[in-house]
Amino acid sequence: MPGKKSRLKFIFVSISALIFLLILMVVVLNNGFQIDNFISQNINYFRGSADGFFIFLGHYLRTITIGLAVFIIFFMYLQKRKKESLMVLLALVSGFILEQTIKYLVQRPRPVAQLIQETSYSFPSGHSIFAIILFSMLIYFYKDKIKNSFFKVSFIMINVFLILLTGVSRIYLNVHWFSDVLGGFAIGFAVMGCILFFIFEK
Repeated sequence: MPGKKSRLKFIFVSISALIFLLILMVVVLNNGFQIDNFISQNINYFRGSADGFFIFLGHYLRTITIGLAVFIIFFMYLQKRKKESLMVLLALVSGFILEQTIKYLVQRPRPVAQLIQETSYSFPSGHSIFAIILFSMLIYFYKDKIKNSFFKVSFIMINVFLILLTGVSRIYLNVHWFSDVLGGFAIGFAVMGCILFFIFEK
């Protein structure tokens, strides 16, 4: 279990992420994030042979990650890590509630030229929230269980790659603005930091 300094790091991460999220929301609401338009208007230049892969992710990524989350939570529970499994579940549910609440408050339209059809509000990216929470908590709970340095680094890098792939896929498909993904990552870090700070034993 983390010590006092580690717990303070959790709340620092959470507060920093919330501040960044609030700033980002203000900028988005005032249409001030110009890089969003630039990326959305020029994304076609990067499309090609990878379209099929990203379209597949667009259709099935949420199903795959939810299935993986259910498996991980159940696996942790069987390992008698009941508190940790509850924390993952609570973090994912909290992230979903925040996503839906902020979508309703901001009501940002999605980009127009999408590779797949998405009709709900754009900000923040729910996929990005889910990815940050699930894969970051996997890193936190299991990295120290891996004694071999190569496998530990590989485990961390795979999870980081999955987080980045999720964000990139939403931008590539043009179903989210770049700042939607940043907002999703910020919410994910904020939720994770709060959960780890308030629920882990002191």
